[in-house]
Amino acid sequence: MSSGGAQPLNDPRILLIGNANVDVLMGDVVPWPRTGTEVVVDRYELRVGGAAGNTGLALKALGVVDGEGAELIGSVGDDALGRWLEAELAGAMRLTRVPSSTALTVGLTHPDGQRTFVSHMGHLDHLPLERIEAALDAAAPGDLLLLCGYFLMPRLRELAPGLLERAQGRGVVTTLDSGWPSEGWSEAVKGEMLALLPHVDVFLPNREELLGVSGVPDAGRYEAEAVEEALTRVRAAGATRVVVKLGPEGALYDGPDGRARSQAPAVKVADTVGAGDTFNAGLLAGVQRGMSWQAALEPAVRAASIAIASAPRRYPGWDEVASAAAR
Repeated sequence: MSSGGAQPLNDPRILLIGNANVDVLMGDVVPWPRTGTEVVVDRYELRVGGAAGNTGLALKALGVVDGEGAELIGSVGDDALGRWLEAELAGAMRLTRVPSSTALTVGLTHPDGQRTFVSHMGHLDHLPLERIEAALDAAAPGDLLLLCGYFLMPRLRELAPGLLERAQGRGVVTTLDSGWPSEGWSEAVKGEMLALLPHVDVFLPNREELLGVSGVPDAGRYEAEAVEEALTRVRAAGATRVVVKLGPEGALYDGPDGRARSQAPAVKVADTVGAGDTFNAGLLAGVQRGMSWQAALEPAVRAASIAIASAPRRYPGWDEVASAAAR
C-alpha cells in the first residue's frame, strides 16, 4: 500500500472547527471520597484536552501545521489557564480569546482504569463565528472540513446545519465527529443527528456512537450484525461515507466506492483519552496527501495505536505511521 507521503501539504487544506480545553487527570482515587472528606492521589497530569485540541496536536505531529496545510479554529477563555492552553497549542491551533473562564475537565481515575469526569463548560459556550465564516468564504472545492466536539458546544450545535450546508455548497468535503451526547441518545437527539447526515460527506462515529444515533440495540447481538444494521440506517439517512472507529478492532469504512477495514496492532494501552481524535487526524492527513479514504484507514489506525500506548502522551509523525501502514 502506498503511503502517499510524497504528496504536497498545500492542497487540499484541512479546516477544523471544535473544542479545545484543559484536562487535569488524577488518580487512582481510593477510596471514593465521601462528602466533607479528602483523599490523596499519587499522580496527576495537566494537558490539552477537547476533541479539537487533541486533533490539532496530532495534526501538528503529522506535519500539518496551522496556517499552512490547515486552519484550526477554536476559542479560549481570557484567563491564566487560557494562556497556558494557547502556549501548548502554538503551531497547532489558533484560539480566539473570549470573555469567559477557560473550560476545564477533571478526570478521576479508579483502580479498574475507569474514569469519572467533572467538567466546567466555560468558553465552550462561545464560538468564533467571524473566523469560521471567513474560513468558509476562503475554502476551495476539495478542502476538508471537520466539525468535532459537537455536543459540547451549544452554538456549534445550533449553527452546524447551516455551516455544513454552506461548506458543501462550496464543494468542501464535510466530516463530522459528534462525540457522545451528555443527555444520551434520546429520540430528539437521534432526530437531530439524522437530520445533519445529509450535509455530512464522511461521518466519523465510534461503534457505540454509531449504534446510538441509529437506534440499533447491541445487547446479546453479534457485533458485526449490529454494526451492519446501524450502517444501513445512517447511510439511508443521508451520510455518504461512514468511518467507524472500533477500538482494539481497528476501523471500518463504508461508502459508495466499497468497504474496507484496517486491523489495529496489538499494543499495551496506557491511556485511551483522545484516541478517536488522533485517528481523525491520521485519516485527514492521509486524504490530504492524496490517499483514498479506504487507504487512509491504515495510517489513522496506526496513529491512534501509537498515541494510546504512550505515557506521557506522544503523537507520531507522518513517516512513522506511513511506514507502518505500508508494511
